[in-house]
Amino acid sequence: MSDRVEKMVGVLREWQKLERHGMAATAEISEKTDSTLIRLIMDIIRHDSALHHRVQQYLIDSVTKESPTVTREDVALVWEGIEEHDKLEKTTIELAQRLKQDAWSPVHKLLLEYLLRSESLHDSLLEQLGEFKVDMTKASGG
Repeated sequence: MSDRVEKMVGVLREWQKLERHGMAATAEISEKTDSTLIRLIMDIIRHDSALHHRVQQYLIDSVTKESPTVTREDVALVWEGIEEHDKLEKTTIELAQRLKQDAWSPVHKLLLEYLLRSESLHDSLLEQLGEFKVDMTKASGG
């Protein structure tokens, strides 16, 4: 394994330890409170940490086991569904923006901001996937 790969894997494994610690910490915090808001926020963070851990493992596996492959056929098979989902994401962003603008409660503003950022992140991931698709098409001459 090259030094560059070893360094990347080392950092990702350390990061995974932090994510696991974060998951345990948010569970402890949830157990100590009766506040549904605090529990909800801890659940969000715990869920995100678990997903981060999974992405980090994918990155580790991609350099230590098998490089990720995506074919034009893989993309073509699901592209229509991805485009439809991207339209839904854009609609949810518009809804969140309108609701946040009209929100009067700090709790509502906090949670609507979270939803807005989360939906915007989904939209960004789908846009990046679209760029990936264009790059695949260019690379293959199609």
